[in-house]
Amino acid sequence: MGLKMSAKAQNILMLVKISMILILIAAIFFASDNNVNNHVATAPNSITALDWVKSLGVSLIAVSFTYGGYQQTINFGNEVAEPAKNIPRGIFVGIAVIIGLYLLVNVSYYSIIGFENMKGEREIAYVLMEKIFGKKGADVFAFFLFMGVLSYVNALMLSNPRVMYAMGEERALPKLFAKQSSNGALVTSLTVFTAACMVILFFSQQFEQILGFTIFLDCFGMIASSAAIFKLRKQTQHLNGTGIYSMKLFPLLPCIFIAAYLFVGISIGIDTPITALIGFLVLVAFMALYFVANKFKPQV
Repeated sequence: MGLKMSAKAQNILMLVKISMILILIAAIFFASDNNVNNHVATAPNSITALDWVKSLGVSLIAVSFTYGGYQQTINFGNEVAEPAKNIPRGIFVGIAVIIGLYLLVNVSYYSIIGFENMKGEREIAYVLMEKIFGKKGADVFAFFLFMGVLSYVNALMLSNPRVMYAMGEERALPKLFAKQSSNGALVTSLTVFTAACMVILFFSQQFEQILGFTIFLDCFGMIASSAAIFKLRKQTQHLNGTGIYSMKLFPLLPCIFIAAYLFVGISIGIDTPITALIGFLVLVAFMALYFVANKFKPQV
């Protein structure tokens, strides 16, 4: 239905999502000592330092998903006023708000459900709402939470096909990917992206598998795009001092960034090797498509 309609839908869905998060945070005021069992068990002596590292890597899979998404804003760079200033500002403000909201949500979980009771629980938000508002209230909340999740889906539909569209325009992919309807919908890119998502859902029917697959691909994309900074910076040395965007603490920050995502990617490979293998095969297939399209790219 076009970019404008998608943007309006995104704003509405984000309001729903943030409202649901604020309700979860507000639940902390209804906490009572009867609901909470915050006894923290001591770790057994058999746990080694390597076990802690493995646990950290697995936990960072969900954390990467929770705080990811900021990079999608870059795909809209040519449609943002003063992108060099407004995109970094939007990313930092957005991340700060999200960190604050999610930390408060976790305080609410801890205060009402308790640390021990959260272990192995797959639907913590539902449990919290059920404790406060009963089963009917929790069911209503779950419906609106689903609507909030659609904001993530809509954001991916808005941003990811734009990468294929740009590659189609530059003939890095077949020109068909640059096809655009009269209302701005990226016809081919959106169709291919949606079809790929459906295939992934068919073969990965558990949330953990989908999450691992998604973050594994994210790790590859983040590492590759960050590594490109070094080559691009070298190629544009002649532009230094002319107003080109520069990064403080370069190259330390990109190195830390790459190391962090490399650690998460390796953790996925160790924890769920089949998921990592499927992700790797998907990467190989799309890279093969890229090189084939590049080989037959018309000479300008």
